[in-house]
Amino acid sequence: MSARVMQFTRVTILSALMLAAAFASSAARERRHHHVKTPTPTAAPTPALKPVVLITGGTGFVDLPAGKGLGVLSSAEIYDPAEHRFMPIVAMKESRDHLAAAAIGDDKVLVAGGVNTLAVPLIVFPGPAMPWILRSAELFDPSRKQFVASGDMKDARDEATATTLSDGKVLIAGGTTNTAELYDPDKNAFIETGAMAASRYGHTATLLGDGNVLIAGGGFQKIEIYNPLSGKFYFAGELGGNRVFHTATRLPDGKVLIAGGSPFARSEPLSTTEIFDEAQKNVRAGPDMLQRRAGQTATLLKDGKILIAGGRADNSAEFYDPGAGKFVAAPTMLASRSEYSASLLPDGTVLLAGGYDPNYKPLSSAEIYDPASNKFVHTGDMTASRAGHSATLIWVHQPIDWVLATPTPTPTPTETSTATATATPTQTATATNTSTATATATETSTPTASATATASPASSAVTSTARSTIAKTASPASSATPAPTRSPSATQS
Repeated sequence: MSARVMQFTRVTILSALMLAAAFASSAARERRHHHVKTPTPTAAPTPALKPVVLITGGTGFVDLPAGKGLGVLSSAEIYDPAEHRFMPIVAMKESRDHLAAAAIGDDKVLVAGGVNTLAVPLIVFPGPAMPWILRSAELFDPSRKQFVASGDMKDARDEATATTLSDGKVLIAGGTTNTAELYDPDKNAFIETGAMAASRYGHTATLLGDGNVLIAGGGFQKIEIYNPLSGKFYFAGELGGNRVFHTATRLPDGKVLIAGGSPFARSEPLSTTEIFDEAQKNVRAGPDMLQRRAGQTATLLKDGKILIAGGRADNSAEFYDPGAGKFVAAPTMLASRSEYSASLLPDGTVLLAGGYDPNYKPLSSAEIYDPASNKFVHTGDMTASRAGHSATLIWVHQPIDWVLATPTPTPTPTETSTATATATPTQTATATNTSTATATATETSTPTASATATASPASSAVTSTARSTIAKTASPASSATPAPTRSPSATQS
């Protein structure tokens, strides 16, 4: 082969290789270009959650044939910590006083039992056999904007306790009976579980660190512990004396402070306390409170102290300092309260709402305890006066679109319409009656409009997307001296 032919061959091969390389490079660029243009899938944004307090039922003012009077409420409302105001929501299916309530998951609340009337006779009766004591229960579901039926409990219960367990079920115990049962949210039904050693009412139920539940007081001195694994109650010590309408609060070290209450319904309040040791499973006497209290609330603060406030005709407050092992004075509340609710909010402040005043008149007022300033400050009024209600902290998706609109006051007739109505004596009389009725309606609706609009910057704003690990809402304690018209549990002692 000649040199010229060999050179031509090498050029041809080299050209082919260069073309192949160029093609490969172009294909690679195309692939890279195509990859860049392909959108990368993104995760759906997590809906923001907002903390609110659901407030339900209790005793308040209702329309009666003779006018406004005390009665059992079916109404409900929420408190929005970010806006510092109360807003009405859809009512429960039944009127309930001294109901039991517990949070389920982030946003649902189980309300169960209670009584639906205040006018009950002063007789000795066999507890849950009375028709005014309720077996019914319902579930508040904000996604459906309503309370939905959750089936009936096995037994009717007045002043029972409701405790959310580690597995999500809710233990309902006592309430003028020794029985207990579980609400299973997966089945939306109540199932049987073990029974306590004695009938209890006005007792306390405290979730312990090991998932068990401590049951104390309520007309029986012996303490019992419920074990969810076995479904049974077992003996765990004995109180130094009987207590009803007391408080029981678990401290960070596992001990439980049992404070105040009365030996029996309608008896004098106690200043004594006792401490249950979860590790040792025993009870010992604790320091005395600065005041005698029954129907007070006890709230574990973020610094480990317990705020104990109110009680029968009392606006005083005090702290239990577990480090010092004693009680120290706290600022006084703005109002005397018993049978009210206290809710620890995510920012560390405490909402105290409603209750009875010293004359057993239900209150609509509410206040905030702010640990940063160590003061109680007003935070607007509830949309209804309430005592013996429930209050439960939940987290809801924003925006809150299930809130009812605030009623608009009926406008008062203008002078022009009045002048037109005075054409004849008959028309004048009609106009006068109409004006009177309209004025009454205006007076009735004005407080509601004012209550929902009132807002004072009592506590720091809560960031809706931040989730705080906090204690469950403090269960509203019951007063040792109920309103004069109420007597269902007084004879059970």
